[in-house]
Parts: sequence; structure tokens; C-alpha cells
Amino acid sequence: MTEQEIPYDAIVRVEIAIEILNQARAIVTARVYELEASDSEAAEALRSRRRELIALQQSLTVADRASVESVIALWGPLVKDDARFWAEF
Repeated sequence: MTEQEIPYDAIVRVEIAIEILNQARAIVTARVYELEASDSEAAEALRSRRRELIALQQSLTVADRASVESVIALWGPLVKDDARFWAEF
């Protein structure tokens, strides 16, 4: 049985998408820490959303290039702009 080669650019794109989601998680985590003392319900809601980001991150594979490109297109611009991130999150 021969192994199918994975294009290098597909691997790089998955790594980019994962890093973008890491940045999104970091933004959410920072906000969770800010809210913990003053609004525990809001902090828990954000923890739940953060778990969704983790699940999305873990679902990314080189075989699903459409999902990878979707993550890059959607989340890439959001993590660069804090106000836009929270408006669309």
C-alpha cells in the first residue's frame, strides 16, 4: 500500500488556521479572567464558547481544506481587530 502524499501548503494552511484559533482563544480567555469576579455567568458562557473554539480547532485536518480556508477567512480578520472580534463573536 502506498501512502498518499500531503501537499506542504495544505499542512501550512492547517497550522495557520490552528494559530488563528489559538489567538481567538487567547482573546476569550483574557475576557474570562476579567469577568470571573464580577460576572460568573458571563464568564461561564465565554468558557463554553471557548470550548467550541477548541472543538473546531481539533476538527481541522489537511483532508478538509474547505474548513481550513473557512477558518482562515472568517477568524483571521477577527483576531486582528478586538472591537470587531467582540462584535461578531
